[in-house]
Amino acid sequence: MGVVIVSIWVAAAGVFLPAERPPSDLHVVFERQFNFLASVRTTTTEWWFAPAKSALKQGDRLTIRRDDLGVRWRIDLKAGTYTEEKIAPPPPPAPPAKEDIHTVGQDYYEPEYDWSVRESGLKTTIAGRACRQFVATGEADYAEATVKFWVCEPIGGISYPINDGLIAQLSSESARKMVGETALKHGKAWVLGIEETQELSISPTLTITVSVKTLEATQAPAGTFDLPANVKKAGPR
Repeated sequence: MGVVIVSIWVAAAGVFLPAERPPSDLHVVFERQFNFLASVRTTTTEWWFAPAKSALKQGDRLTIRRDDLGVRWRIDLKAGTYTEEKIAPPPPPAPPAKEDIHTVGQDYYEPEYDWSVRESGLKTTIAGRACRQFVATGEADYAEATVKFWVCEPIGGISYPINDGLIAQLSSESARKMVGETALKHGKAWVLGIEETQELSISPTLTITVSVKTLEATQAPAGTFDLPANVKKAGPR
């Protein structure tokens, strides 16, 4: 008798178990400063993530990616037009090209740094998240570089690739690879702030700063991942 009662109670309790919560959307706003030849250019990027969807806005340019529909929309908000393209599988990576600084222009020289990375012990709070700092120094044949970057623990249950967008803002491919690998080694940490300084013997000092201003797990506003109603498909050029 007791067994029957317990079985009925468990079955009834199962009826009231809460349904599994869907993954939360993520909202990220970051600022990039490009400092070169005493000139500073600042851009702000707003990024929304949802399962199989993303929307990235920079100025009058909006890019919406819909993996669930297999399309990407590139929207010019100022002109009120958009283009649509199918999302194709990424091609296999091409082997790196061999370049010689003596035979190509300086615009094509990409230093391959030998990096030394250490945790500085400094801590701060960025967009409400506790962060710790790493400092990396790089040596190459014709250049030196320093990259300081702040990492935090990811928000639990959220795995959107926010590092891809921030790390892509750096000038050096070698630095992008180094920061990404360091974050991966430390519990797939999120990178919320980066300062890259390059000293090239063939050009003035270049500094790029990337910093997250907003980071929140929250529901995206309605229509965030849809084409704006007032835009028209761009005609052939």
